[in-house]
Amino acid sequence: MLIAAFEQRLYIRSNVFCIDIDQPVANVTLTSTPSLITRQRQNLGRTRSCGVEADSQLRLRDDLELSAGYLFVDATVREFPADRSLEGLKVPQVAQNQFTFQARYTNPKIAAFSVHLRAADSQYDDDQNAFRLAGFFAVDISASRKIGRRMEIYAAAENIFDEKIEAGRTPVLTLTGPRTIRVGIRISVGKNK
Repeated sequence: MLIAAFEQRLYIRSNVFCIDIDQPVANVTLTSTPSLITRQRQNLGRTRSCGVEADSQLRLRDDLELSAGYLFVDATVREFPADRSLEGLKVPQVAQNQFTFQARYTNPKIAAFSVHLRAADSQYDDDQNAFRLAGFFAVDISASRKIGRRMEIYAAAENIFDEKIEAGRTPVLTLTGPRTIRVGIRISVGKNK
């Protein structure tokens, strides 16, 4: 579904989906002890992912735009004859609820600025749904300014509040990267369009 309104300044898109996948490749637990988990890449039988995704974009002015997105997905193992105990469990590494928001300001005479928020609820790290990864909320920012026709300076910071985002928990907790800051210069070469 697509809705456009206010002289094309507002777009809202949504989609309902249900996808069955036969023989997806996944990490399947072979043995598990408190200090060592052994997994093997195997075809997992059949999975089903059903849900709703929606995103919107609002151009408040020619230089200011807001966008947001939401995804709900219920991803489960439907069939796995090699280990029936996995049937009905959640597919690992898939958060059921995910949300994004971005605000962008662009003025060629000044600069371009953006703020990006992203969040997800908890998910499982493993096929047996024994190790839950916590949900997270993170904020990223960026700024850039053109210097002449071929050069641009930029700065960006990801995860500015240094949120501890869990990436793995089998059996040792691992985190994604901490706050990251990048500063640089982009130079365009070749023909200018």
